[in-house]
Amino acid sequence: MKKMFHKDQVETTTEEKQPRSIRWKRVGIIGGTVLGLLLIVFVGFGFFFQSHFFFRSTINGVDGSAATADVMQQRLEQAASGYELTIVDADGGKETLEAAELGMEVNISGENIQGLLDEQNGFLWVYHLFCPVEYQDDALVSCDRRVLKKHVERLECVKNTDVITTEDAKAVYKDGSFEIEEEVYGTEIVPDEFVDRVEEAVITLQPQLDLKEDQCYKQPKYTAKSKEVKNLVKTLNAYLDTKITYEVGSAKEVIPKDTIASWLSGDEKMQPVFDRDKMGEFVSSMRKKYDTYGQSKQLATQYGVTVTIAGGNYGWRIDKEGEIDQLIADLEAGKSVKRDFVYQYQAASREGNDYGNSYVEINRTAQHLFLVIDGAVVMDTAVVTGNPNNGHETPVGAYRITYCERNATLRGDDYATPVAYWMPFNGDIGLHDATWQKAFGGARYREGYGSHGCVNLPLSAAGTIFSYVSTGFPVLLYDMPGTETIDSLTQKSVDECKNAINAIGVVTADSGGAIANARGLYNGLKDSGKMAVDNYQALVDAETTYSNIWTGIAAAVDAQNQADANRVIALIDGIGTVTLERKSDVEAAKSAYDALSDGAKAKVTNKAVLDAAVAQLQELEATP
Repeated sequence: MKKMFHKDQVETTTEEKQPRSIRWKRVGIIGGTVLGLLLIVFVGFGFFFQSHFFFRSTINGVDGSAATADVMQQRLEQAASGYELTIVDADGGKETLEAAELGMEVNISGENIQGLLDEQNGFLWVYHLFCPVEYQDDALVSCDRRVLKKHVERLECVKNTDVITTEDAKAVYKDGSFEIEEEVYGTEIVPDEFVDRVEEAVITLQPQLDLKEDQCYKQPKYTAKSKEVKNLVKTLNAYLDTKITYEVGSAKEVIPKDTIASWLSGDEKMQPVFDRDKMGEFVSSMRKKYDTYGQSKQLATQYGVTVTIAGGNYGWRIDKEGEIDQLIADLEAGKSVKRDFVYQYQAASREGNDYGNSYVEINRTAQHLFLVIDGAVVMDTAVVTGNPNNGHETPVGAYRITYCERNATLRGDDYATPVAYWMPFNGDIGLHDATWQKAFGGARYREGYGSHGCVNLPLSAAGTIFSYVSTGFPVLLYDMPGTETIDSLTQKSVDECKNAINAIGVVTADSGGAIANARGLYNGLKDSGKMAVDNYQALVDAETTYSNIWTGIAAAVDAQNQADANRVIALIDGIGTVTLERKSDVEAAKSAYDALSDGAKAKVTNKAVLDAAVAQLQELEATP
């Protein structure tokens, strides 16, 4: 049975081969016939369209399907005859422009139409079934653009005063995220573009122009479906999800999402935009909260008194533009960050006083400097600061060392001075050695030895400070009334004056020389020296006592002179009429007067009477 089954199978297969071959032959014959017919049709239409316009073709907007040049001329002439253009606005209002108002010029020439047909390749008819040909020949229908423009600009739809502004779709922030706000299709007409559209409608013999349907109004460039808008929203939300945390010392500050959103928008090309002005407002608010630059500072001085130091250039200061740039970089990176601000200037500490516990302390009143390192005074010295009497006063305030330079030359309008150590802290004002100073401290800075504003230091002190400080090191300069001092040279003169006052001792009528010597020494002192003479009142008291002594002596002498003068006055009054017999009275009065002291003589009120009596007596004696 297996053998029979196999034989039957073979026989069946053989029988099937012959009918298949026949069928394929039939398919080939039919296919060839169809192809032949198609070729005949293709070629036939190809020749047909050598003299006829393609199906679905148009000439200046008029249907030209299968038309000959003559037929096409008739169609065009019919369409152009009595032509007018109706313009329909968004509200359905209509305005009509006639051919003359459109500046329409018609020259429908069979020659021109035939020229278009001659350029046509008829064997492309199949292709143009799917891609219609739209012929446009300005030689057939044209416009006088000047006339057209004049009448178009008078249309109510162009002069529209209640125009609705066209707006692109945009990204807006709402309820914690950005979303797309759809575009606005307005009623704005761009005059020049609209004239182009009207001219095109005339040339194509279009009977009606629907401003809305034909998109004659200004169209949004980007819609809610635009890929660019969707990408913008996606990008802005990614920025929005970036968490930025400031760590300022022990304090932390997280930027609110709403704040970040206020910085973000898209430009006209739907690219992300950062509003630097609003970002600047945020950074400015952070500066108000965290900046200490130029602000008043409290200092527990080496005198046991806490002072307030105002002004200067020391402290934390956020770099506004730098911080904005960093914020943009953080948002664009799209990764949450924890960091401090970008600073223009930094200080030593974010806890307590920003200058920390290492600084240069200068009491301008006392003309003294302290170098404090880690809370301990490692050196102190007398100094000489700027002379306030010629406009070179060293300003008080909290400053920072700008830089440190060895062996520099300080230059001004009238000087060039080399120094071994130069540490500027306020422009061209700084700390430096001043080997030309004979002494430091006291009131030298106000008495002709003051600097041009710098803090003059002994050479060794300047070297010590230089070894400790660096760029940014704080310099705290203040006044403290009551801590005035004097320098060593002035102190010597002060001591000499004080000793001279003490040497006056008990005042007598003979103390005049000692008192005059002490007064001369005191008057020769400078103001700071005079303030240091603590026994000055003793000199004043001695001068008063001495004056009183001599005032009493003068009074006694004056009284004696008056008594002596009174006796002489009585003698003169007793002369009476001058005769030779009264000669002895005249001579007695004259002798008494001559014996008086000058002070007593000045008090003789009748001296003229005596002089007259002497003269009369001499005349009597001379008479024979």
